[in-house]
Amino acid sequence: MAARIITVANLKGGVGKSNIAVNLACELGGGERRVALVDADPQGTSSHWMSRGRYPAQIHSFPLEDERGAQSWITKVLSIDSDFLLIDCPAHSRAVTEIALSLSRLAVIPLTASGPDLIATTNVLNLIETSRAMRDGNELSFLLVPSKIDHRTGAGRRIGDVLRHLGDVVGPEVRQRTAFVDAFTERKWIGEFAPKSDARHDIVNLANAVLAKMEEIEGFGPDEQTAQVS
Repeated sequence: MAARIITVANLKGGVGKSNIAVNLACELGGGERRVALVDADPQGTSSHWMSRGRYPAQIHSFPLEDERGAQSWITKVLSIDSDFLLIDCPAHSRAVTEIALSLSRLAVIPLTASGPDLIATTNVLNLIETSRAMRDGNELSFLLVPSKIDHRTGAGRRIGDVLRHLGDVVGPEVRQRTAFVDAFTERKWIGEFAPKSDARHDIVNLANAVLAKMEEIEGFGPDEQTAQVS
């Protein structure tokens, strides 16, 4: 069976995209699922993070800057043998995001509580609509993930109200937590670095929301590894 592909993307940097990509991939790979993460970002944050130690997800460094070389990149990505395959897209690259979305069933879109992030997220949603229009079946869905949320700030407290009207396309919050920064410094995923922390709890909630969304999209059967993570 082909991998279920999930793109993690936003056209604005600084939204915690690689933090979510690495920790979500590892959380999904913590059981019997075979999970891979493709680092498509030339900055290589995910690849650097996972360049040493053992992780429950495989990392593949396949940077892509624009549509040149896209076909060979797609061939490499589709050759990865896994149950779930996540793609960490570069920020500011509409072309690469479009290419990744063309392969995906789900887009996970981290966004912070700032006005510029909401504008950039609108641009990603426009790309999703474009990708949907070009498809022959195989619906592309998305999940907005409030990221780096700090409820001590007014914007952090209001983000839920801003997004609430969007309904079930809004996933659980991943809050601004020092444990994520420290885990990156130690090059460990949050489940290894701080397994009982609030930061880990955020990622567990997100992983379960992603599994639920994938089940909604594809109607997994009981034998298709949809059990929640814990």
